[in-house]
Amino acid sequence: MIKPMLCETGDLSDLKRQGYVSEDKLDGTRVLIIKENGVVTLQNRRGINYTRRLPEIVKAAMAIPGDFTIDGEGVYINPKTGKVEFTPCQIRCSTHFPDFWLIQEAPIVHKAFELLKLNGEDLTDKPYWKRKQLLKDLLADRRTIQYVPYRRDCEEHFKEVKKAEEEGLVLKDLNSRYAYERSYSWLKVKNWRPPETCQVVGFTRGKNSRSHFFGSLVLAKDGKFRGCVGTGFNDWELRQVKDILSDAPRVVKPFNIGEPYTAVKTDLKVQVKYYKITENGVMRWPVFLKVV
Repeated sequence: MIKPMLCETGDLSDLKRQGYVSEDKLDGTRVLIIKENGVVTLQNRRGINYTRRLPEIVKAAMAIPGDFTIDGEGVYINPKTGKVEFTPCQIRCSTHFPDFWLIQEAPIVHKAFELLKLNGEDLTDKPYWKRKQLLKDLLADRRTIQYVPYRRDCEEHFKEVKKAEEEGLVLKDLNSRYAYERSYSWLKVKNWRPPETCQVVGFTRGKNSRSHFFGSLVLAKDGKFRGCVGTGFNDWELRQVKDILSDAPRVVKPFNIGEPYTAVKTDLKVQVKYYKITENGVMRWPVFLKVV
């Protein structure tokens, strides 16, 4: 198992950092491609084997000469819009044995942004810019495994990302090594959307330190499921919301959200921020801001 390098959280001020460049932040699933002695293995960020799940990437890796370890993101690109969509990628990566029709309906492209090994040579101590140069040369004009370029005009790049309503950027230190841990050499700067007010229609059960409170709030807007928010609460807000939920009458669940939850009837509304709406109208990565 390879433990991939992870980002720390950055902010807009980091766009001015000297010696950093920017890459598009992609809304997909982390996929490492390991080719050794002509055998290709795929794994996600937690070490789960994806080799059977993504045969198109395996086939593409087999067509590239030599052995290598490539880090990147598996994504689905809607052919009509040219935009990355998370849900089809999620379906593909959770399907252990995809059939021909699913592969044709939701093909996955690998967006490669790092080269860790090449023909037996460990590249992780080489600077970022050198690894990128070697990766670009290795991939050339591949279609299924695509090289992710970087830009030096980080502020202008972020403006373009906001205008296109894309996910954000990852800032990377040009001279940094590849570390098998979370590092400030990589900073994610998300394109947060304006806050939105949603109705609370339920809650999931809390676990561990949240076992006496709740896990996430189930949200709705205009009568439709909008997502679940479980982050951003301080201790006082957890108690405040828990008290409201405890007194609220239980009702029939208005939505199937794919996990157990308790539905309630309440006037509780919350304001959240998020950085993307899926094709199903659900907020991606919502963060609680306040009760309204």
